[in-house]
Amino acid sequence: MSRQPFEDDGRVIADMSGVERQPLLIPRLGRRDGRRSPDGQSREDRSFTGDDLTPQERRTVMFAAVKASLLIALAFIAVFGLIILVICLV
Repeated sequence: MSRQPFEDDGRVIADMSGVERQPLLIPRLGRRDGRRSPDGQSREDRSFTGDDLTPQERRTVMFAAVKASLLIALAFIAVFGLIILVICLV
């Protein structure tokens, strides 16, 4: 099989013009110069603070977070239980 040589047709598959270089050592201390993203909003405009939630929505979000953390804890407990069971049987 012979391969066709690559030919660039100039189409943009993914626009990477708004992508910034990420800091390697301290990720949270990136630039905070208020630059606008390609959609016209700054990072501060898009951040989620939770202030706009109703009390019912806030309870729902908190319950979902607790349920997810308990599910992960249950998985860890099950794995450690299996490890202890295997060690005791050997």
